[in-house]
Amino acid sequence: MHTFGTIVEGITDFPIINSILIGYFNDSKIDINPISPINFKASSNYDKVFKSCKPEKLKRAFLANRYIIIHVDTDVSENFGISHYEDDKPLSPQQLIDKTVDKFKQQMGEEFYNQYGHRIIFAIAVHSIECWLFPLLASDDKSDEIENCCQILEKTVPNFKKKHEYYQEITKRYRNHDDLINLYPKNPSLKIFIEELASKNIEILEES
Repeated sequence: MHTFGTIVEGITDFPIINSILIGYFNDSKIDINPISPINFKASSNYDKVFKSCKPEKLKRAFLANRYIIIHVDTDVSENFGISHYEDDKPLSPQQLIDKTVDKFKQQMGEEFYNQYGHRIIFAIAVHSIECWLFPLLASDDKSDEIENCCQILEKTVPNFKKKHEYYQEITKRYRNHDDLINLYPKNPSLKIFIEELASKNIEILEES
């Protein structure tokens, strides 16, 4: 059984989460199994994430994975029914994440979530997972950025490219436990993801 299965929006999201897990658990051999997209040639998006999180599909996934990490970006959350504003005021990252998590819980159903919720870890990125790169690539006064992160990085970081191999390379510092612990609090939704991981009290076991 794999320790972690991942359901993410696309192939560039996996290496970011992979590096964070390696650093958080301080284990370079941590077992991470891509569920969706299942390989690095397959495309995905937020719609495929929700389709992959239907109860019948998750039940099958739990047969092979102790925990499942579910990632989605909130940049297009209005497409799945969650506005960025309430009473004409922008929602905070925590509020957006809470509403997005509630959306997944509603789809899964109360009975399913009560049974399996302790094995689900949400990685909700506000507004995109590229914002989780800012503590690595931007100055401290920009590391909490949540708007247009990919576009900013493309304009400000030499040779920045949205590719799986490149993301593997630039997230290497996150694989160092001390670096990750120092850097993760700088971005709000990355901080919430790490806190979600911590709340599960996960013990890493050898693959069986």
